[in-house]
Amino acid sequence: MTSSESRTPAAHVPALAALLVSAGISNGERAALKRMALDGPAPLALHRLLLAHVDDAWQDERWLADWRAVVCALAIQRDGGFNPAAPFGQALAEARFAESRLERLLAASGDTLRALALRAARQVAAKGIACDWRTFAELLFTRDSEYRERINTRIARDFYRTLQSANREE
Repeated sequence: MTSSESRTPAAHVPALAALLVSAGISNGERAALKRMALDGPAPLALHRLLLAHVDDAWQDERWLADWRAVVCALAIQRDGGFNPAAPFGQALAEARFAESRLERLLAASGDTLRALALRAARQVAAKGIACDWRTFAELLFTRDSEYRERINTRIARDFYRTLQSANREE
């Protein structure tokens, strides 16, 4: 995919989520993407998907581990699991994600961040909660510490806002 202006990785998420539940990808490829590990050989389905649906600027080898985590997280969601009206932090709270796990997730970087983020995505998927996975992608792809702190703050605020709202309703 070529473009004079490259989209952010997060901007790719809605189309990737839609593709993963469409007839545009075979059941075998979808299954391979769901089973994909964060290390070792990547399934050919990942390379085909990235080449066809991700802007050239984001196809560099240095982004592959982040794409693996994003694509796997999207592939394991029920019915695409994408809902732009439901923040990622809210989904974590609704999935009863532990505060200690959230703290580790938001403090992590590199391979540890990808592993913890994918665990969080699996917990959200297990509860059948759809959310806005663009924040998940931003969390993984950002290399700017100030922007990363804003993402962490947004996730934490949405998480605690949801918990607070649930406590008021009880």
